[in-house]
Amino acid sequence: MIIQMNNTSSAAVGLRLDELRDTVGSVALGRVLTLVIIARDESGIHDGIEAAAGASQAHPCRIVAVLSIPAAEPRVDAEVRVGPEAGLSEIAILRCYGHAYSNLDSLITPLILPDTPIFAWWVQSAPSDVSASTIGAMADRRITSSLILEDPAAALMNLRSTYAPGDTDLAWAGVTLWRNHLAAMLDEQPDEPITHVCIEGSLHHASTYLLGAWLALRLHAPVEFKDTRSPVIDVVRMERSSGDLVLDRPGGSNFADMCRPGRSKQRVNLPVRSLRSMLIEELREATADTAYADVLHNGLPLLDYPDTTVSE
Repeated sequence: MIIQMNNTSSAAVGLRLDELRDTVGSVALGRVLTLVIIARDESGIHDGIEAAAGASQAHPCRIVAVLSIPAAEPRVDAEVRVGPEAGLSEIAILRCYGHAYSNLDSLITPLILPDTPIFAWWVQSAPSDVSASTIGAMADRRITSSLILEDPAAALMNLRSTYAPGDTDLAWAGVTLWRNHLAAMLDEQPDEPITHVCIEGSLHHASTYLLGAWLALRLHAPVEFKDTRSPVIDVVRMERSSGDLVLDRPGGSNFADMCRPGRSKQRVNLPVRSLRSMLIEELREATADTAYADVLHNGLPLLDYPDTTVSE
């Protein structure tokens, strides 16, 4: 069910959601969190809602999406979705015209579920300091999307300088499967130090640098980047005296070859992660991600950035 509410208020939207619980079976008591989506345009609203509705299958939630639209006269137009259109969530989209966007805390508060954590997700660009922003100050967890920005290295350095507990980025969730497979390879014998790491793939993808920072921090080895003009990460090669450990994902494949000296290649599942799958991971915990913080603060400074990026 989709309901349009033009020239309304967030309080009226909240009351409408309450009324719909009995009529279409939208039970807020089953929701485990409130997800606030902040978008820059209608494309961001569409992508954010689609990913969040899918993620609600794992984390039932109330989704509140907010869009600012320039206008002379302030008003709020709302769209409410419940039932099959919303998955295991209930969705309120607020299109805020003019100065109606200026008091976000007052706008959002009537729609926050009581006694549940608040997650804020900037689907596109984010404020320079998300924890100091109006919605960021309300949220238990703040999710940014540096993987879509033109200068990911500069974006990561900004995230590092403004980091507060509860901050995270989808580019970090984007390398979870890579980190799992690489850690499994390193856990095998022989136990030898890695002397050099080479990551081949996109030099314009924040995940590339977060993975490199994680490896530099954990292995105490220099990390080199090679541009393959791919949109994602293709290969990680870890060099050691007895032979290289290589995780190689051919372009466009959902699988990678795990290559180790003296052993046959092993095919492992390594798809490019969707927004939905990354969001599911980020919604699992409302507490601070200490591993991400460690990589931001202590791993990124270890990297020798390519000339195409902005260093610290």
